[in-house]
Amino acid sequence: GSLTDMLSEREAEREERRANNQIWTAARDYSLHSEYHAYNGDGTADVYMNSIIGAAYQCCDFGKLKELFQSFTRTAKGPEYEELVWIALENYAYERSKAERPALPGLRRQYARELVDGAARQERDMEETERLKLGHYRRALGEGMALTEREKKMLDALELPPELTEAEVVERLRDFFSVYYSFVPTVTARGSRSWLRHIRLGRRRNTLGATVRSEDDEESSKGDKRVRGRMSGERTEPEMREYLEEFFGPSMYGTGDLHRIEERLCTGNHWDCMLHFTRGGVTAGKLKNREALVQRSAARRQAEANRKYYMDDVIRNRLTIARLAEKIRNCILVHLDDAMIKSRAGQLDARSVWRAVYLGDGRIFQKHERTTDTELSVDVLLDASASQLQRQESVAAQAYILAESLTRCGVPVRVFSFCSVGACTVVRIYRDYGEEKRNDAVFDYSAAGFNRDGLGLRAANYMLSDTPYEHRLLITLSDCSPNDVKKINPPGGRSAEYQGKAGVEDSAMEVEKLRRMGVRVMCVFTGEESELPNARRIYGRELVRIRHISQFADAVGAVIVQLIGSM
Repeated sequence: GSLTDMLSEREAEREERRANNQIWTAARDYSLHSEYHAYNGDGTADVYMNSIIGAAYQCCDFGKLKELFQSFTRTAKGPEYEELVWIALENYAYERSKAERPALPGLRRQYARELVDGAARQERDMEETERLKLGHYRRALGEGMALTEREKKMLDALELPPELTEAEVVERLRDFFSVYYSFVPTVTARGSRSWLRHIRLGRRRNTLGATVRSEDDEESSKGDKRVRGRMSGERTEPEMREYLEEFFGPSMYGTGDLHRIEERLCTGNHWDCMLHFTRGGVTAGKLKNREALVQRSAARRQAEANRKYYMDDVIRNRLTIARLAEKIRNCILVHLDDAMIKSRAGQLDARSVWRAVYLGDGRIFQKHERTTDTELSVDVLLDASASQLQRQESVAAQAYILAESLTRCGVPVRVFSFCSVGACTVVRIYRDYGEEKRNDAVFDYSAAGFNRDGLGLRAANYMLSDTPYEHRLLITLSDCSPNDVKKINPPGGRSAEYQGKAGVEDSAMEVEKLRRMGVRVMCVFTGEESELPNARRIYGRELVRIRHISQFADAVGAVIVQLIGSM
């Protein structure tokens, strides 16, 4: 049945609007008119497959894909071929987009789980296309499936890798149909749009997962005018702010203050970027964004995984904390100046005796005390981009060990992270100076999105410029691989991708600015061997590579001691 068979006309229109919104959000293009929409069996818009359609528009050449779909009208197997193409596009668009779309992995797992569970009873009677689809989503869940040798090869060929160009995607798909079905896709007569009438993936009654369908000519032209009229232009700034608050937590600043901070920081290579500072937590009221709900749930699971990872090796971790704290404490005792402070016992200060007589103030003695609480502060900055997904637990454990060791020495610590989503760099504070009992909040660390290291470091510089501490140390935990979807678009200059050499040089420049401000900067490198040259370019010699947590106290302690010694 059609969408309107299952829902009233008004409900069908509402679901079409929802589908469009889901696609626009994923495509980051509110003027896009998508000819494809995905619906569940009950006619409701499917958030995951619509997100994939939007992502596919962002990274695929739909002109060429249209020709491919059009060629399927010549064969009775057309609907099955279309379904196979969408398996390929789902894999390609997902792999290309997962780093910048924080909720996509969670949405995919949920979609795959429902599809696999729903297929449990029908597995024996499935046709080849359905078995391939089930096999694909089983793989997505990390589960196996008894496939024939031919099916395995087909699935390997269909699961397109993200590094392919748009032209290579179409070429691979053409080869696939030629090799496995002896079908050579060719374009039918010009002007024939019959393929548009009902592109549905697996329209059989027991179809797996959501159905992706295309509009017919008449609906397409009507919808085109309606959609463009209703939603032209990009997502507005208030919409983007709301999206960020639901995803990451409410802003620490009012709109006016935030704009002033952005005017100061979002300049040069970052002039058209946004910032969002948050302490996490949930915004008041019900979350409107389904992605945000999924992301929140994934973040909760990650926090549990972080705590478990730490507790699984708790004895060694506590020893590491004790050793690192001892190294730092000894170094502070040797290098940081004593200060004479008023106290109720110690050496009599003759100039203060009058205070006891007239004010009843007993603090008329002086004694030596280490004033680490007014002299030295340490900020720990975590790279929270999706490139850290494989090592979230390890990064959280290292950050906790650092925070706990410094807390035991009476050193004020702040732990915060950065990542970027769309044009916005998100800075999240887990624990601030003076919050000695909040080290545990560091386990709430989770990775998502991209990393615009230069803007993250610039935000850290801004935060450090407003502290009362004389000696400031910034420790970053990073893989030193700057990579952001938002290009460098300097006013009047040439745009460039924010990755590779451009990203590294921008980050190195921000580290240099921090050092010129008197901030000591060091990096605990969490990346792969191939990124080490980047790390050295950005941070110079103040760089520690930890191959195992057992080295942490000695390696990190040595650099901290060296930096404190040079203050």
